[in-house]
Amino acid sequence: MQLLTSSRTSLALRAFALAVFVAGPLHAQEPSPGITDDAVKIGISGPLTGPVAALGAIADGVRTRIDPINAAGGIKMADGKTRKIELVVEDDGLDPQRTLTNVRKLAEREEVFAVLATAGTPNNQAIGRYITQRSVPNLFMYSGVHELSGPEWEIGFVPSFTTEAATFAKYLLDNKPQAKIALLYLNTETGQTFQAALESAISGSGASIVAAQPVTSADPTVETQLSTLKASGADTLVVITGPKQGAEAVRFATESGWKPTTLVSNIAASIASLKPAGLENAKGVITSQFLKQVNASAPGDDAGVKRYLADHAAAQSKFSTDDALGQSGYAIGDALAKVLESMKAPSREAMMEAARNLDHTQLDLLLPGITLTTKAGEDVYPIESLQLFQFDGAAYQPLGDVISFEGKTPKH
Repeated sequence: MQLLTSSRTSLALRAFALAVFVAGPLHAQEPSPGITDDAVKIGISGPLTGPVAALGAIADGVRTRIDPINAAGGIKMADGKTRKIELVVEDDGLDPQRTLTNVRKLAEREEVFAVLATAGTPNNQAIGRYITQRSVPNLFMYSGVHELSGPEWEIGFVPSFTTEAATFAKYLLDNKPQAKIALLYLNTETGQTFQAALESAISGSGASIVAAQPVTSADPTVETQLSTLKASGADTLVVITGPKQGAEAVRFATESGWKPTTLVSNIAASIASLKPAGLENAKGVITSQFLKQVNASAPGDDAGVKRYLADHAAAQSKFSTDDALGQSGYAIGDALAKVLESMKAPSREAMMEAARNLDHTQLDLLLPGITLTTKAGEDVYPIESLQLFQFDGAAYQPLGDVISFEGKTPKH
């Protein structure tokens, strides 16, 4: 009996040893779908067509950064293998249901490793449950609302809208403490979050929101809302909308004779976005930014800007070099490269671990003094600093110093 037991034990041990030999170390992470020894597949769903097609510059910006990486042979990752980045881009027209359909296709049919740069708060909310169930990273969302459906598999990129609201409030309280504010805002969680944060930031001060008007991305014009805001007697206009409506607000504020102090969210305030308003009408507009101001005709000695301009020309990018949306996409592509470089294993879990533990990571287009910093379990906001700029009719000029909320992004 003892001999039989020993034989069985020996057979079991040999079987176990064989299994370990075949499968590798017990704790090794198996590669996730979408990654091989020489490539990693990344999916993007964004509005390439429709009324907010300007946001399509984000996807094009990502491509602008990734193309030269692939042309140089790919990105060397921490496991020692060099991989090219394959981008699969789908058009969603900024329709949340189409975004969900696209992401399902990207995950199930294309088997992407991760989705990247998903634009729009409702769109990210629409895919939150699905990407959590499928354990697919939703990396560096283009949304300033970070408290979404599946935080364990999501991380944003742009500063929280609460940070931008607090930055605008600080400017007004320092320079116009009795401001009567008219607010034009997107009637989504984007605008609602911004509104609540602005109200909180000015609470107890002499400044107040005297009128607020919601808009949707599908509104053909916002002139009615602007007329109502003007009639309120406000001397300050704050705009948190898409680029088209932001330009319309800037033009109305000047041409109607209202001429309030105007602050426009960075999602709608790039020079490229303001051109439809007439740049003379935009003179004096204040915005916040985390990206360098790019002047293609005078790039200066900034190595990051020079690299961006060279990549933009080589990629034959569709967006103009001064388009903040395209620049954001380029920066997101840069951030993706940094995460891939530092991943400890070719797995989705390792990607999220790397994204959640960024340590003052520098990108070519981030303003001096602004880096990507996160800490798992404590800090989910990669960018928590902003610089105010004022448009002089030709270019944006800095107002004061970088305003940092590092580690203390306002919750509301």
